[in-house]
Amino acid sequence: MTESRADAIGTLLGGRQLIVVSNREPYEHRHSRRGIMIHRPVGGLAAALDPLMQAAGGTWVAWGSGDADFEVADEHGLVRVPPRAPGYTLRRVPLSDDEVDGFYYGYANQALWPLCHLATQHARFRQQHWEAYQAVNRRFAAATLAEVAGDAIVWVHDYHLTLCPRYLRQGRPDLFVMTFWHIPWPAWDVFRICPQRAELLDGLLGSDLVGLQHPRHVAHFLECAEQELGAQVDRDASTVEYDGRLVHVQAFPISVDAAGLDQLARSDGCERWMSRLRARLGLAGRLLVLGVDRLDYTKGIPERFRALEVLLQRAPVYRERLVFIQKSAPSRTQIKSYRDLQQRVEDAVDRINAAYGTEEWRPITYMPEALPLDAIAALYRMADVCVVSSLADGMNLVAKEFIACQVDHRGVLVLSELAGARDELPWAVSINPYDAEGFAGALRQALEMEPEERRARMEHLRAYVADHDIYGWMTQHLQSAGRLLAARAASHWMLDHAYQIRDRVIGRPLALLLDFHGTLAPIAPSPELAVLPDPVRETLRRFAGRADVLVAVISGRSLDDIRRRVGVDGFVYAGNHGLEMATHGLVWTLPEAESTREAIAQICRRLRVRLERVTGVLVEDKGLTASVHYRQTPLPQVEEVRMAVLEEAARIPQLAVRPGRQVLEVWPEVTWDKGRAAGAILERAFGASWSGRVTVVYIGDDRTDEDAFMALPEPAVTVKVGSPMYGTAARYVARDVDEVARFLQRLTEWLVPAGRE
Repeated sequence: MTESRADAIGTLLGGRQLIVVSNREPYEHRHSRRGIMIHRPVGGLAAALDPLMQAAGGTWVAWGSGDADFEVADEHGLVRVPPRAPGYTLRRVPLSDDEVDGFYYGYANQALWPLCHLATQHARFRQQHWEAYQAVNRRFAAATLAEVAGDAIVWVHDYHLTLCPRYLRQGRPDLFVMTFWHIPWPAWDVFRICPQRAELLDGLLGSDLVGLQHPRHVAHFLECAEQELGAQVDRDASTVEYDGRLVHVQAFPISVDAAGLDQLARSDGCERWMSRLRARLGLAGRLLVLGVDRLDYTKGIPERFRALEVLLQRAPVYRERLVFIQKSAPSRTQIKSYRDLQQRVEDAVDRINAAYGTEEWRPITYMPEALPLDAIAALYRMADVCVVSSLADGMNLVAKEFIACQVDHRGVLVLSELAGARDELPWAVSINPYDAEGFAGALRQALEMEPEERRARMEHLRAYVADHDIYGWMTQHLQSAGRLLAARAASHWMLDHAYQIRDRVIGRPLALLLDFHGTLAPIAPSPELAVLPDPVRETLRRFAGRADVLVAVISGRSLDDIRRRVGVDGFVYAGNHGLEMATHGLVWTLPEAESTREAIAQICRRLRVRLERVTGVLVEDKGLTASVHYRQTPLPQVEEVRMAVLEEAARIPQLAVRPGRQVLEVWPEVTWDKGRAAGAILERAFGASWSGRVTVVYIGDDRTDEDAFMALPEPAVTVKVGSPMYGTAARYVARDVDEVARFLQRLTEWLVPAGRE
């Protein structure tokens, strides 16, 4: 980590404390014959994040898994790391054997891991595992909150801690929490088999920012939140509105410390290991094909052995010329499916070596033993071909580690199209690990590739990984966090500034302009289910009949519909975003809109026929406008709905399409919006100079309300309902409809009692 990078990360943090939370710790202390020794994990999350934390400082909260961990820590489980040049604090969370069995080997790795890797045949959802998972997540949250000092960014990692963001939010509602999910996020049709799916989504949505590896995973997550929780999803903005908050969801493809690995591969230690391994493994004069994996059923190890066998059958020229080194450390052996896999892999190695080997040569060298980092780098550097044959993978860092260690530009990467890394690394030779014949052909292509092509491909790969390294990945996270924090800091919460608003209201006439759905009434799955709560209606009635108060409800619904749903006499009602209005028995319609009624009816008929087979679509004819709701439509069909609306509207010149929240509005081609409607209402009630005669309060939650926020000048009080973490022209923010209800109640208390005006 260079000093400039450390300074850059410090600048991005803006003086805030960084707290990383993960299951796995970056340093373990273990007993050995020589005393307590330090062990560092090879690869994975902990290895990737350690250099970042050394640059950023702060605290890392993790399970203390080493048998000597707490002997070197203080009474709170705190120890400074790395040992030789401490750069940050590690807080270790102690877990009992029963907790580890239920939380880690149970729910995390027998439920979530197979679920997310599409290996549902291995999934086991046991109640005792779920209870342990909840308890341990609470423990991690409590340990994290104990380390928070002032402003902090808490960065939660991976599937072990899905519930932790919600528990953190409960303990510190103001805390900024971002979560990175390292493994794939499955499609809704897979995720829905999980009995605890709602709790898992609720847990993750305690975050402010959720990061996933691939845009495809983002799309899956948004669909799951929408389908399971009924959350408001904006796919264009990639946000989820849930529990009164806006959660941003982004793809952040993880990477490696490319410069550090390059340096390691050029080191004297690596050179010594290369000489040692060549002699030990009999590599002189032979081609080296390499696989480096944790022993896991998602990595496609049996599939690559099958492809190797096909290659040896189809191209016997490679017998005795090729050595396949499989470096696979056993893992999770407490779980039967992993023990079964280990036996299956070992049996395959024995069978293939027996079938094709000679006294002087074995096709497969299986290496389950632990190796130091410079030995792994030596294998990467020596390899003619590196094989990554994942059956499902969020990213796969082995592919990027291999590239970073290929300082001689001579190796070829054979990469599964089912790994997240595939879309980033198009210069690799692509395989489908389930296609043994095609896989074998790809191995032969890689082995026989001309040196010039090998070099050209590897130069492209190395340039990409160098430009998109682990520091860039962290920078992207912190830049996104910084933008969201800046938006939060610039927001004025309505209730926090209630007394400033009160001073504007007292002693002056009041014009109260209100949206309906999402402002007065909670968001409902479909428009016909939206209901105004009785307490809100009673509060609104307290404004009716007052000479000093004008109340106008401006909605996208039809005029008749909004009058019926609010049901309070004496208000101004504006339907279809103000294209039609009613007050004191008089009804007014914008003339240009009136002339398009038949065109609106026509497009509704066409769309109902065209979208008849699309799930969850509602085509609503509102007379002057039409709404095509797709809140309940499965994600793969949403684009079909959008294209249908745009194409049908294009056939009728006097119509235009305006996007809303999971709805497309078909409008007359007129210059009109809620801002102009608000201005017309105010001018009719108070005259052209209304801005100097009345205090205006406008509250809304939709994109269409932004027109009013921009149109109403200071000192109008404009309020956006929902999270402030994206741009709004409103001057204040309310979290949800409950805050709006409380604010309206306060307004009634601030006004002079009726009859004393």
